Amino acid sequence: MSFTTKTQRAQRRTFLAGLPGTLCGLCVVVVISSGCGTYSPLESHYNRGVEYYDQGRLPEAIREYRLALEDNPTHYRAQFNLAVCFHDQGKLDEAAVEYEAVLRHQPENARALVSLASVRVERGKDGEALALLERAAAADRDSGFPRSARGAYYERKGDFDRALEAYRESVKVEPGHGPGHGGIARILLGRGDLDGARLEFDRALAADGDDVSLLLGAAEVREKQQDAKGATLLLERALVHVRDRAALWLRLAALYEAQGRLEDAIAALWEARGVDPANAAVGPRLKTLYGRLADTEK
Repeated sequence: MSFTTKTQRAQRRTFLAGLPGTLCGLCVVVVISSGCGTYSPLESHYNRGVEYYDQGRLPEAIREYRLALEDNPTHYRAQFNLAVCFHDQGKLDEAAVEYEAVLRHQPENARALVSLASVRVERGKDGEALALLERAAAADRDSGFPRSARGAYYERKGDFDRALEAYRESVKVEPGHGPGHGGIARILLGRGDLDGARLEFDRALAADGDDVSLLLGAAEVREKQQDAKGATLLLERALVHVRDRAALWLRLAALYEAQGRLEDAIAALWEARGVDPANAAVGPRLKTLYGRLADTEK
């Protein structure tokens, strides 16, 4: 299942630390969620929990999800979201209890299986994690999600052949599955297959054009291919979402400079300085660019 709304994108979490793009997201509702098919009153504890989670107010979200479960002990969406809140807080034991509660009643809930697998990985229980990922793939045969989650597991472990196999299986099952295409792209980029990586990053971005990790990966490919214009456009899109990363502004400044866009390069360097005033690289580059700009205006 892919996430298409702003709220849903805000709810997703990374399956494994350090691996962008593989999602274990909340099934969220405002009135009716396309992924859940269950009505939820606008002023319910559940929806207040979703709103608090969107705002990063996890204690309040936990309180509301607990109240939702008091009202309805079979509200498994609330129980799943409660588990994710604990997971986000690093409370792995509490998260596992809630995921397991969901699975007692919904043993084929692929997202709960993958989420519990994530906890098992973080606890160093790889065998249990893999078994849960296999169950998730069997439970949801039409979705790329559990297969790309398995790919992320192998990618984290450095087993890139198995990771690539799992990612390719995910996009075979679900051709538009962005995390699967993104996983393939990362591995191909690491292996130096720039054309293949570029194609897969573009396919992943077609599914989720706001994913910063995908935008940066696609930009890196184009930089390596000497496509400064293409890399620039992708970095600009990424910086809409992460304006507080000085290294990206410096990278963008270099791309502008390579294209003779000196004023844009200077503006990017000032952005970098605003984010990181102590960055020693900014001052000398500004001095050089101002000198070049003055020469062009003589």
